[in-house]
Amino acid sequence: MTLSESPDRARQRGAGLLLSLCLWLGATLAPQADAADKSISIEDLLSAPFPSGLTAAPTGEQVAWIANYQGARNVYLGQAGKDGKIAVRALTREQGDNGVELADLQWSHDASTLVFSRGGSLEGGGPVNPLSSAAGPIAMEIASVRLDSGEVRSFGPGSNAVTSPVNDDIAFVRAGQIWIANLSQAAAATQLIQDAGAASELSWSPDGKRLAFASNRKDYSVIGVIEVASKNIQWLSPGVDHDMSLRWSRDGKRLAWVRYPSLPISFWTDAFFAKRAGDPWSVWVGDVTTGSANKVWTADAGPGSVFQPIEGSASLLWTADNRLLFPWEKTGWLRLYSLDLSQKGARPVALSQDGAEVFSMTVDPAGREAIYSSNAEDDDHRHLWRVPAKGGKPQRTTKGESIEDFPVLTESGALFALHSTARNPMAPALVQADGSFKTMPASGEALSFPSDRLVVPQRVVFKSPDGLSVHGQLFAPAGKKSSKQPAVLFFHGGPQRQMLLGWHPMGAYTHMYAMNQFLASKGYVVLSVNYRGGTGYGLNFREPDDFAAGGGSEARDIGGAVEYLKSRGDIDPARIGVYGMSYGGIMTSLALAKFPQDFAVGVDMAGVHNWKAILPDLTAPGASAQVAEVAWQSSALSSIKNWRAPVLIVHGDDDRAVPFDQSVELVRGLREHTNVEPELLVLPNEVHDFILHRSWRRVFQATHEFLDRYLQQPGS
Repeated sequence: MTLSESPDRARQRGAGLLLSLCLWLGATLAPQADAADKSISIEDLLSAPFPSGLTAAPTGEQVAWIANYQGARNVYLGQAGKDGKIAVRALTREQGDNGVELADLQWSHDASTLVFSRGGSLEGGGPVNPLSSAAGPIAMEIASVRLDSGEVRSFGPGSNAVTSPVNDDIAFVRAGQIWIANLSQAAAATQLIQDAGAASELSWSPDGKRLAFASNRKDYSVIGVIEVASKNIQWLSPGVDHDMSLRWSRDGKRLAWVRYPSLPISFWTDAFFAKRAGDPWSVWVGDVTTGSANKVWTADAGPGSVFQPIEGSASLLWTADNRLLFPWEKTGWLRLYSLDLSQKGARPVALSQDGAEVFSMTVDPAGREAIYSSNAEDDDHRHLWRVPAKGGKPQRTTKGESIEDFPVLTESGALFALHSTARNPMAPALVQADGSFKTMPASGEALSFPSDRLVVPQRVVFKSPDGLSVHGQLFAPAGKKSSKQPAVLFFHGGPQRQMLLGWHPMGAYTHMYAMNQFLASKGYVVLSVNYRGGTGYGLNFREPDDFAAGGGSEARDIGGAVEYLKSRGDIDPARIGVYGMSYGGIMTSLALAKFPQDFAVGVDMAGVHNWKAILPDLTAPGASAQVAEVAWQSSALSSIKNWRAPVLIVHGDDDRAVPFDQSVELVRGLREHTNVEPELLVLPNEVHDFILHRSWRRVFQATHEFLDRYLQQPGS
């Protein structure tokens, strides 16, 4: 589980702190009119709409997505015409920075309607009120919009809606229970069953007669299949472990899922201690008529025995030729494998390259070819690849030094994805036969964006003191400088994420990339550090020894990054700052507390500063005093007396990932043990991954002004 996710979302989507917003590609964006004015504002760089939830219609050549344009989130439709042009139009009409989230976009069976969730927080935790409105908090609800009329309908509170593949039924979760409604009937939604657990992973059978779900019951889960007409439930081989990633066979007779061993409900054991090996996970297949199920494959002991889901998509797919596709880290890298169910005892066949990671995957309409995104042959970008589901040599589908992710295919096999470059933010794009892209404006119209004024970050690799190779992206100011420059280290969140050499396809990482570009435009050398614990560089890098509360080994990468900056010769070593959000906030506080001689200033956004306080199992009855002491020594507060640099502490006080009292405790520690009086930017009623556009703008403006105060003038 990550700092940004609820246990349900962590099990479904994998580790890593979710800082989530998406981006816009600027091939459709025009440069600003006054070419003589080369200045860039934060608002300029936050102005591009960012798309998410790209999905292809079940029939026809349409795709849809959600775009957040300066805080107004809407559903958009892209449709290819016979002339080859793609028309884009908005289907919903949300306006202004209104604090209303949209997510979970789904097509109806006949492609006439789109269903989505609206409101609430994608971090979970119930309703939110980021606007501090007298009307009260906004709860998450299920809504739909018709393509022909634009009519929007609400189905009441709920989340995670799924549409039937054969009729107008939709099923969704409300208060942990399964509810059902109909897109073409005016009747209100009704509860389908009453279950003892909390439902998730709803999945319709291909004939629409059955609905599979995971029933989460404290420290285990079981798979149920509901016959919708009778409301009878068939339980498939219930056990004491966790079941996830449900996938129907194409004939609807069988259901496959991933099962991984139950662990004690313990945040720290599951999230922040190295887990390169453990009790092996397995793949199960059940007969939905009889309820019988069998384990069809078990991961080998050793590397890859702990299940690691794919970051950006489903982690189990069923092909037309009776194969299951899933990720596995047998070689120490998250690769895509194919298991032939027609051969008893068959071993999985590796589909993707070794020495690289897979981030999202899908199959073609015929169900015989896998399309996936990977950093193969280009470890700080992502590209799309194709490979036969039965095995073969992967073929790169896209070209250029760009980033492509979240592929989807239309009925005819047309391939769409989200696409960006170093200078052009993320946008939906059609991948053409030659590997080039035909991009679409994410908000339906071309907008002004200063792409021509951005720098192309450089790939750098440096050594940490213990010899580990660490990747980074260096943003160097344009133009030749006559004197040594100030520098800023940036650390991403997660920690199980990876910053890239371009605009990021997910989360607030696009905002952070924009901030790094902005700082470079203001004369700073910015080093964005992909420190240990992150993704993209293999199992051992993601699950390092002595990490986080287990020893704080990630702090060594702070030292390595500082030494790299000093070795360049163009950096003023007295003017180095640091900033980061979430786990990046952890890294910022560690930098200021454990490397006080190296940093002149820092901005700590929503960081953890005391592992013992956030991980109560460390001090629970029977807990190891030695483990608790290691966790304390791994925290910034254990070294608070060394802290001497000015710091700006930023936190939303409705944070559902990092408790706000972590910032309270840091302020108390600084006041009690140092002469540093921290400056504060508290955002009442904001969540961890800020909902409001104005919150991001305000935080980045404050960050820039604070860094400037201490870094812009030599000797300051």
